[in-house]
Amino acid sequence: MKIFRPAILAIFLAASSVAHAADQPAQTYLSASAAAQLDQTSVIVEGATGDKVKSTIYVFMDPNCIFCHYAWEAFQPYEAVGLQVRWIPMGFLKPDSSGKAAALLDANDGAALLRENEVKFSEATESGGIKPSNPISFAAQSKLNRNAHLFQTMGFDGTPTIIYKTGDGRWADMSGMPALSALPAMLKLPEQAESPSLQRFR
Repeated sequence: MKIFRPAILAIFLAASSVAHAADQPAQTYLSASAAAQLDQTSVIVEGATGDKVKSTIYVFMDPNCIFCHYAWEAFQPYEAVGLQVRWIPMGFLKPDSSGKAAALLDANDGAALLRENEVKFSEATESGGIKPSNPISFAAQSKLNRNAHLFQTMGFDGTPTIIYKTGDGRWADMSGMPALSALPAMLKLPEQAESPSLQRFR
């Protein structure tokens, strides 16, 4: 089976990750039809569940994306007070990205494996901390293809891309690592204490 690997998109993702280290991302809005397609994505659900959910966001991510890793760190204290994150795995940045994304989608406990990926993330090599699936299952590849197709049709070009509801009920998107000071308004939750290692993003 031929694996779906859009090389041009991979270049854009890698380049945009560098840019997002320094620039505060801009907010744009999704059309109602685009927002409706979010339910078609295959996700890893992390954080609050049931009646404890106070805010929900979607995040397109690559397991080897260092700014996805920083975003994961930043969201942890907010998950403790009502945030649910629906991570949308893709695999573009490195040769083993698809395998790691597939492992997340095939896992019995995707949230636990995602945590392992981030806890063991190597900032030195910008590599997620889990082993890639090899070979990738047909089911996982199909899910990755759908996620990537939606990412492209929505016009996104970098990870993480965060999709969240604004105060007026519209779905907005932001590409890159947001400023920590922007999180309370974005997530509609009280400001939380963050790791000292993330203070450069304040």
